[in-house]
Amino acid sequence: MITIKHAAMLSGVALSALSLPAMAQTAAPQAADAPSPNEIVVTAQRRAESVTKVPISITVADGAQLERQQVNTINDLNRIAPSLEIQAAPGQNTGGGGAIRGIGTQTFSAGAVASVGVVVDQVSQGNANISNLFDVARVEVLKGPQGTLFGLTTSAGVINITTNKPEFDKISGRVRTELSNAGTAGSGSGNQVVQGVINVPLASNMAVRVSAFTNLLQGPDYNTATSKYARTDTWGLRGRLRWEPTDRLSVNIAGDYSDTRVADGGNFITFVKAASGYVANLASCGVTAAEGNRNFCTTNHYVDHQYTGGGSLQLDYQADPFTVTSVTSYRKSLESGEGAAHDVFRIDPLSLHVINQGVHRPLNLFTQELRVANSGSHLIDYTAGLFYSSQVQSRDSEALTVNAEVAPNFYFPVVNSGTGAFHVSDTSMALFAQTTIHAAEKLRLIAGGRYTWDGLKLDTFAGPITGTANSHAGLDVNNFSWKLGGQYDLARKTMVYATVARGFKGGQITTPVAASPYVVQPEIPTSYELGLKSTILGGWVLDADLFYEKIKNFQAQSCITVNSAISCTTSNINGVKSRGAEIDLYGKVTKNLSLNTGFIWAKATYPKGYIGTDGVNIGDTQLAYAPEYKFTLSGEYTHRLTDSVNGFFAADTVWKSRVRYEANAISDSTFRPHWTVGGRVGVRTANDRLTAAIFVRNLFNVHEPVLMQSGYPDSGSANVGALYGPQSFRTVGLSLDGKF
Repeated sequence: MITIKHAAMLSGVALSALSLPAMAQTAAPQAADAPSPNEIVVTAQRRAESVTKVPISITVADGAQLERQQVNTINDLNRIAPSLEIQAAPGQNTGGGGAIRGIGTQTFSAGAVASVGVVVDQVSQGNANISNLFDVARVEVLKGPQGTLFGLTTSAGVINITTNKPEFDKISGRVRTELSNAGTAGSGSGNQVVQGVINVPLASNMAVRVSAFTNLLQGPDYNTATSKYARTDTWGLRGRLRWEPTDRLSVNIAGDYSDTRVADGGNFITFVKAASGYVANLASCGVTAAEGNRNFCTTNHYVDHQYTGGGSLQLDYQADPFTVTSVTSYRKSLESGEGAAHDVFRIDPLSLHVINQGVHRPLNLFTQELRVANSGSHLIDYTAGLFYSSQVQSRDSEALTVNAEVAPNFYFPVVNSGTGAFHVSDTSMALFAQTTIHAAEKLRLIAGGRYTWDGLKLDTFAGPITGTANSHAGLDVNNFSWKLGGQYDLARKTMVYATVARGFKGGQITTPVAASPYVVQPEIPTSYELGLKSTILGGWVLDADLFYEKIKNFQAQSCITVNSAISCTTSNINGVKSRGAEIDLYGKVTKNLSLNTGFIWAKATYPKGYIGTDGVNIGDTQLAYAPEYKFTLSGEYTHRLTDSVNGFFAADTVWKSRVRYEANAISDSTFRPHWTVGGRVGVRTANDRLTAAIFVRNLFNVHEPVLMQSGYPDSGSANVGALYGPQSFRTVGLSLDGKF
């Protein structure tokens, strides 16, 4: 709880931070270079700056790149940055499940927070983040701990998303589609994406922008019992009101909502390797366990619903010499229905059936941020503020039953287990400040800190979440994270920097099946980074760096099969490291050629002597879900065909080294080094009003899994399951785009 001591500390630091404006003004101001129209502008330090001036390793993708690579969901973002991986399995509770430089959080524990935070228009999404992307101006992938300015769910980095703002001067609109059909032109799944946006000025200083989308996915999973593809249907909308009542005050009000319906488990785990005892059962309904198998067979029909939405109010007031910003947000998500893993194996003839009963999982998140920042043109540039968040999640009792066939078509429950009802609350208060001191004409020094109080509490209930709790567990943490560094201009368009940062990610209270909850301690990374940034070829940005990170109490999840049910536990691991080098190049090379490419070597390893889930020492080997090497390339070349029509060709590719999906030495739950290639070819009018193109994703049909699980349903490495998504199979389709 917050004590008088806590309040006094926060008040004292707040007064010190808010005194920065006066201190900064007493020094002689120094002119700052304003970004030129051709420069890439980011908000990685909570103010608009040229990306080449920011001492953080950043990969930037603008709206045009996102669209040519068909980045329609959060899960698609791993194609834009070599350092970013996203494995969002059904039931995860970490706001996207991303990892940067091999460091991330994969967990099914309620109340757990992410290592990679998702921020949309300055609003932290917590565990209720948006899933679909449209009408986005820019995505910034910020690498390494970003807790000083972005908070406690950013110990590995931030995905900073900026949507297009309403425009005062014109009515405009757009409709965009991507259409593919399972089985047509070699497509392994079907996907119909329709997106629309309209911008309407309400006054000379007020405008509203509304966007809506529907994303209908069929497959790639296929039910041989019904001859139907698994379906995932999502629709949603977002609205944003911008009002500038005076030349000093800006008001932004935003809201979003999405609804996802998943039938029969959607894309869930399928058999890719089976012991001899299961082969006949699988074959009897047309399923063959092999790489790329996406078939299942069940007549058991069930539906899961997921709802996510929220609203925010941002006020910016220019109170010279600084700007005061207030961001208030509320977000809510709810999963309700049978759950994604209701019928885990989805094979009717199987002698074992694992059934999870229905779920009801509401989550509420409230955040409030208040900060001050100067214009970035003084001897001391600063950002300082206060942050408060409250995330509350509840779950009704969730039963699990393992049924074994003891006679033909007669099943007997051999296991009755599950979790009781519980209520998790995570409350955080923080005070932060970061300064950049212009020590000399070309030298700048960086110092920042964040004091955080984080209170985590779990109550369990024997029945419904009412009345007196059965048991309690809690964690009360005070933490000071910090950042120090410097940057030096080697030339007008070339800068080097060096930073060291201590991050923080809050603890967890894990709720394992058929066991008592227990506390997992906070994760504390310390990161060192040496980088170089430069603008070359007139507008192409070079971003290169070396990094080393060591993590105290890394929060790792391990899953094993117990009585044919997958049991996952989370624990702390001391001594996890990530070190390596990366290079990114992005922007326009010429007027007609846009090219974005990058490469990373990230040696992210378990500590020496670490024993995996199979009892084998896997110390000093690569972390699960973390390719050691990754290369990305995306580009588009435009050529004039006539005075009114341009032709274009776009291509993108990703190469990854071998990926392991479990914390063990089982080779069958890894995936080999591979290329994934896509592209599109089409025409657009010279004024960009109309565009038509044919596209292909995963041209060579490489079956990269989202996750893999050995012992599925039992017998260790003899049986292996894999979860495939639409990116795991070839897709061919047509895209149309119209603007007015």
